Amino acid sequence: MESTYSAEVPFRAGIIGTGFLGKAMGREFRRHDRATVGALAELNPDVLIEAADELGVPEESRYEEYERMLEEEDLDGLVITTPHALHHEQIVAGLERDLHVLCEKPLCTSLDDAKDLVRRVEQSDRTVMLGYQRHLDTAFRTAREYWSERETSPEFVTAELTQDWINAVRGSWKATADLSGGGQLYDSGSHVVDAVLWVMDETPLSVTAQMTFHDDEERIDIQAGLTVRFENGGVATIAVSGDAPRVSEAYQFWGEDGATLIDGHEWNPRRFRSIDGDGDIRTPNINLGSEIPKADAFIEAIETGSEPPATVHDGLLSTAVTEAAYESAWTGKQVDVDLDY
Repeated sequence: MESTYSAEVPFRAGIIGTGFLGKAMGREFRRHDRATVGALAELNPDVLIEAADELGVPEESRYEEYERMLEEEDLDGLVITTPHALHHEQIVAGLERDLHVLCEKPLCTSLDDAKDLVRRVEQSDRTVMLGYQRHLDTAFRTAREYWSERETSPEFVTAELTQDWINAVRGSWKATADLSGGGQLYDSGSHVVDAVLWVMDETPLSVTAQMTFHDDEERIDIQAGLTVRFENGGVATIAVSGDAPRVSEAYQFWGEDGATLIDGHEWNPRRFRSIDGDGDIRTPNINLGSEIPKADAFIEAIETGSEPPATVHDGLLSTAVTEAAYESAWTGKQVDVDLDY
């Protein structure tokens, strides 16, 4: 059905996938003063009922097949929180229904699909936003602004994330490569890859990677080490470990005249600091942890016609680097990053 959304009429979002993330996104839309959750689609009937009851979605707007929801509901936007391998087909379905789309990361698990989505979005007037929340995080936004204000870019970058990922996802779709696309690198590691690419804002050229796999088929990685080389001559080393007892995240972006540092533990707000040319550490007075919700950023981009915080181009970059990393780990060779679409 054709969207009739305007700033004066509540935005009706349809959500595909009503697990933890789907319910969290639903709460954000319900809290927004110009939005509501219009319909839900979820294969598991028990999960669907629980989410629909919490989000106040009537029985007639609850669906097991998302295709039926798109056919029967008058929606303005689609929110996708399903397994990674389903993102491409569901984003396409939303665009074909002339809907705005907010999709959780990653964009998809195929480089060809990522390129197809970029082409489709470029030919559409719909807003498509990805759920890379570090684009809304004050520490990461401050680091990106720091480098954008200077004539030089980061030349040497280190980034790492540790967590007990493998035990947390055991038995879930995230431990099934056909649905997740891979292991930790395609899950929480995707945030780290994206954050490095977004803050640097430079074109990646090649990737060399080594991985430790949890499965005999070597598809579910639990440790990955990447070296990414950039067009400006910069080098980034990215390390993610999904077999550690504590969540810890840290970044160092070094340039000609100093550095920006971001770090934190568990899922608390990340700390930002900078280092000047003399080596002195500075901690600016910024309001960490005050980020706007994804739903608010999504609706603001639609209403203002502005670019969303995380775009399909960001998704293409992350997918291209991630796919190159898996190929490098399997072949033992340096792999070029393919961004031509």
